[in-house]
This record gives sequence, structure tokens and C-alpha cells, in this order.
Amino acid sequence: MSPTSTKELELYQKQDTEEFDTSPSMPLSRHLEELRKKIIISFTSFSVASVLGFYFSRDFISILTNLAPSDTIFLQIKPGEFFFTAMRIAVFLGVLLSSPVIIWQLGSFIFPGLNQKERKMIMPAVAAAPALFVLGCAFAYFFVAPSMLNFLFGFGKDIISTSISIESYISFTIMIMAICGFSFLIPILILGCANVGLINSKSLIRSWRYVILASVISGAVLTPTPDPFNMSIVSGILIGLYLISYGILCVMRR
Repeated sequence: MSPTSTKELELYQKQDTEEFDTSPSMPLSRHLEELRKKIIISFTSFSVASVLGFYFSRDFISILTNLAPSDTIFLQIKPGEFFFTAMRIAVFLGVLLSSPVIIWQLGSFIFPGLNQKERKMIMPAVAAAPALFVLGCAFAYFFVAPSMLNFLFGFGKDIISTSISIESYISFTIMIMAICGFSFLIPILILGCANVGLINSKSLIRSWRYVILASVISGAVLTPTPDPFNMSIVSGILIGLYLISYGILCVMRR
């Protein structure tokens, strides 16, 4: 067995220092105390954001109702339906507005237990998640929701008139916005699966036919109109997110 040189020992020591976190470990009580502080800060930010959301809920509901055809009649068919709808809007806006703070608090609690390589991979994903979700919601508001509502409310318009409860309408539009928001998180989901070894760039490029088919089907479902332009926009966005994920994996050599 050949002896180990001093340079080799220094090389291994340098790699270990760079890869692993050498900060002193904390006792369990300190971890629980730190977690309690993070939960309090996150809950406080959510509460403040929800109060602001409730204050602006009437304006937000008015903005959402403008997406429907102009002749749509909105009804309150249950006692307090508009109030509880405003509460639902407040919770939605509370989660949306406080998500950067909540994600940052969660990340600051988890990051000390990660090595340097894991931090470099996770930190950009954590920072980009709220922005991507908001971008997806905005995409749904300007493109997906109007085309869906115009088609669904306009179908059979020559036979029936459209009247809908405000709770059902707001629940439907928020659901569409949430679905598109989570769809824009596809790159982060793919990067997470690649980080744990479930997929890689080669497996992504091999599945391009299925991805295009799934994107076209999703575009047809989210924009059920005979106009191919809106469907092409939705499908193109989904395919673009897939290609961005593939490009990131190629740069990371995964």
C-alpha cells in the first residue's frame, strides 16, 4: 500500500471543507426555538397580508368579474355569500402576498443544514418560486380565464341567459389562476426531481413527444375555444417552460 502524500491530504481536506457545512451544531431546544420564531413571523406576515387582502377584496372581486361577459348577472343566493367570498379572496391574497416571507423563513431554517453545493441549487429555486407563481396567475388573468369564461358563458347564449352566484364564479376563476400559477412552477419541480436523481437532461429530451402532446391537450382544456391562437399561446408557454428546464439541466450537466 503506497503512502499518502501531504498534497493529497490537503486536497481531501479542502473538498470536505467546501462541500459540507462546518458551522457548530445547535442543540434540539435551540432548533425548536428557532422554528417557533420562524412560524410566528410567517403567521404574522400572513395575517397582515390577509387583512390587506380583505380590505382590497371588493376591488379584487370587481376586477375578476370584469373577465366575464358584460351581460352576466352575479347573484348572492345564500346569506353572507359575498362576505365569505371576500374572506376567501383575503386568504388567497394573504398567501400570495406573504409567500416571499414564508418561503424565506422556511429557507433560512433549512439552509444551515445543507452543504454549499445544495445551497447553490436550492436558493435560486426558492427565490424564483413566488415570482413564477405570480407570473402564472397573471397569465391566467389576461389569457386563459377570459377565453374560458367567454366560451363557457357564451355557449347556448341564444337559448339561456347567464346568472351565477358570486361564490361559484370567484371559486372558478381563482382555481384557474392557481392551476396556471402552479404550472409555471414546472421548472422548479423538474430541477427538484433532477436534484434527487429521478430525471436528467437525457430523459427530458427523450420524452419531448409526450411533452408536446400533453402541452397541446392542456392548452385545449384550458382554452376551450375554436380559436387556435389562445390554445397555441398556452401550449407554447408550457413547452417553453419545459425547454427552459432542459436548458438549465444541460448547463448544470445533469
